Amino acid sequence: MQKSREVLRATRVQILFNHHFRRDDSAYALLLASAPKDAPLFPQLRSVGWFDSRVENIPVLNLLLPTVQTLALDITHDKFRKAVFQNPRTTCLHLKALEFIGMVDKLATSELESLLFSYPEGLTELSIRFFRDNISNALLEAIAVRPHLQYLTLQIGFKSMPLRAPQPFQALTHLHMSCESLSLFSSLLHSISGTNSGTSGCPNLEKIYNIALHCGPTGIWSELLTILTRTKLEHISIEKCSNSEPHPCYTGPTFFELRPFLARPTALVNIKTLLIFPAHGGSIILTDADVHTLARACPHLYSVSLGNHNTPVSLGALSYIVRRCHELCEISLCADARLDALGTIPLDDDEQMHLQPNIRLRRLAIGGSPIACVGPLNPPTAPDLMMSIPRFLHMIAPRLAKLEISFELHFEWTYRRYMGMEVISDIERWKKVEDVLSELAQGDTD
Repeated sequence: MQKSREVLRATRVQILFNHHFRRDDSAYALLLASAPKDAPLFPQLRSVGWFDSRVENIPVLNLLLPTVQTLALDITHDKFRKAVFQNPRTTCLHLKALEFIGMVDKLATSELESLLFSYPEGLTELSIRFFRDNISNALLEAIAVRPHLQYLTLQIGFKSMPLRAPQPFQALTHLHMSCESLSLFSSLLHSISGTNSGTSGCPNLEKIYNIALHCGPTGIWSELLTILTRTKLEHISIEKCSNSEPHPCYTGPTFFELRPFLARPTALVNIKTLLIFPAHGGSIILTDADVHTLARACPHLYSVSLGNHNTPVSLGALSYIVRRCHELCEISLCADARLDALGTIPLDDDEQMHLQPNIRLRRLAIGGSPIACVGPLNPPTAPDLMMSIPRFLHMIAPRLAKLEISFELHFEWTYRRYMGMEVISDIERWKKVEDVLSELAQGDTD
C-alpha cells in the first residue's frame, strides 16, 4: 500500500488482500488516519482477504466491510476469531460470499455455527477450509438451512466420520469438497440426495467436485456412483489424490465398474462433464457396451476423462462416442489403438443416423501409446500404422490436431522396450502419429 492520501481514497479500488506475513503497522495507521467519517474508505471495494489475525487491527478491517461482497478470513487464532465473529453479521450488510480458513478445533466450529444461524439470509457462497478437524453435523445443519446458498466449498480435516446433513440445501448448485476419503464424501451425498431415487435434498445441484486422500473401503466407488444417479448433475469431477499414503483399510488396487452409474440412463441426460480419477494402480472396468450406453444417455457431453485408468475399449467404441456426442470437445479414454480393434457391436439404421464427424473435438488422450505393442514400424505384411491411425482419427474428428500420452503408462512401455520387447521407440511412434494428424487437420482447415 502506498502512503498517499490520494491513493488511499481512490474510488477505483475493488480488491484488497492483506497477508499476515507482511505486517505493516504504519500502513494501518495511515488507513485509520485517512478514513473519512461520512463515507467508506474505498467506496468501490467489493472483495477483502484478511489474513492478519491480530486483534488490535480489527478496527482497520471494520473500515473495509460496509461495501464488501466477498470476504475471506483466517480464523486460526482464538482471540481474533471471537472478536471478529461479532462484526460481520452487522457490518457486512452486502456480503454474498464468505470464506473461513484456519487450523481450528471443535470450539471454533461451535462458534461458527452460532454465527451462521444468526447471519442474514443473503449469503450465496460459503467456503470452509479447516485443516485440523472435521466440521460437525451441527455445523452442516446451520449451512443447510441457508435459503440462498448456491456455492459450498468444504476442505476439512482427517478424522473420518459419517456426515449427516438434513435436507433441504434447496438453492445449492455447486458442491466442492476436499476430505480424507471417498466414504466421507459418499456419506454426505447420501444424506442430502435422499434415500431413494424419487427424492433429492439438492434439487438444483449442478456440479460436484471432490478430491479425496484415500478411496476407503472396497465398493465405495460403486456406492458413490449409484448415489450420483439420484441427482440431476451437469458436471461431475471426482479425484483420488495420487500422492497420499494408503488408507488403513487398503487391501490392494481398486477395481470398479462404471455400470452402477449407467444403470439409470434417463437420469444422466443433463451431464456435460464427467471426470473420474481413481487412485494410482486403480482401474475402471469398462466395455464397449458401456461406452455406447454413456454416449446415448449423455448427448450433451462436453468433457469426458477417466484418467486413462479404464480397461481399454476398442477404436470402434471411441469412434462411437466421438461421433454420437456432437458437443464433445475433449476426451481421455484408454483405447486399444490397433487397427483391428474396431469393435463388433452392430448398429442399426437409427443409430447410424446419429453418427457424424465431430468438428468440435480438440483434445484426445487414448492411453499410454497411440500404437499398442504392434511390433515393427513397417512390417512387409501390415499397413503403415503411422499413417492409418491418424487417418482414422481424422475421419471421426477432422479438427483434431493433437493427441496426449499418459506418461504413467509410458514408463511401462519404456521398461518393456529396454527389456527387448519393443523395436521402435514409442516416443518416435507418438511423434509420427501426431505429425501426420496435425498435417491432416491443417489440410482440412484449408
